[in-house]
Amino acid sequence: MNIRAILTILFIACLCGAHAQDPLISIKSAAPLHFNPAYTGNEYFTRASLNYRNHYPGAGTSFISYAASFDIFLNRYNSGLGIMLLSDQLGSKTFSYNSANIAYSYKININETNALRAGISGNLFYGINDPNGLIFPDMISPDGVVNPNEFTYERNSSFGADFGTGLLFENKRLEAGVALFHLGSPGDLVYWHRPVRIYTHVEMKIPLFAGKTYRPQSEIEDIIKGSSSLTPRIYYQQQGASKLWGAGALAQISALKFGLYSRQDFKFHSVTFSIQAGYSSDIMEVGYMFDMGFIGMTFRGFSTASHELCVIFKFPSSKED
Repeated sequence: MNIRAILTILFIACLCGAHAQDPLISIKSAAPLHFNPAYTGNEYFTRASLNYRNHYPGAGTSFISYAASFDIFLNRYNSGLGIMLLSDQLGSKTFSYNSANIAYSYKININETNALRAGISGNLFYGINDPNGLIFPDMISPDGVVNPNEFTYERNSSFGADFGTGLLFENKRLEAGVALFHLGSPGDLVYWHRPVRIYTHVEMKIPLFAGKTYRPQSEIEDIIKGSSSLTPRIYYQQQGASKLWGAGALAQISALKFGLYSRQDFKFHSVTFSIQAGYSSDIMEVGYMFDMGFIGMTFRGFSTASHELCVIFKFPSSKED
């Protein structure tokens, strides 16, 4: 058995033995339906967003995720509707996972200040496993040129479906939620089966410069006083054998946003820090997140860092929907 056959078997065995994980999107506002279907229509505006994440670009892994979502709140029916398109590409499309997630939420007003949202989503996905995209050592000539592959491997693809559900409690200051994804996922699709993902979080919005002793001296200061806040957040996520918890905070000062987060598994041998920066207006929002990992006190290097970029468009919602 040659090296090509061994590497191909190992590649397929890894896919079968360790089922794929959902992409780790860091900017929650860019893909809210990825975190909880109860987020569908939870804003005062109609929302459309685009998200791009490049995981470990310097390591040559070609692990790229794209997401696009749209959601709206229908005030007449106290309901939210939304859709999210997701595409994961690994190894120059050697392995890809593409899905369309349709979500619905219903808002239950507990009282004048507190509300509970219940959400459900249906997920249709299409997976491709094509080992022909792999580059083997004997394909690389001494001068660095990659020669065409002389062998052809079996290409596998299939459709599947699963669903998710979630709850979200919210008021002007506090937000807490729990969500389950990939319920009813077909286990016979070994390449694309994704274990149940559990995501739960708590966050609190704390207004800044809101004390009675603060007296704005100009219009600019008044704007900063009215729109500045600090939002600490903690979360826990589990999918299969992977367990992560994270904590951090996002500070907003007028139209500018700055965030610092960390996440790690429960073995406490590695930690990833995320730095977020963004700009938000009444019509759109742009954001950037940079992830850098450490093993113990040692920085893993910029080749293992991740970059995430998002654009969110905000459209006015009619109160008569």
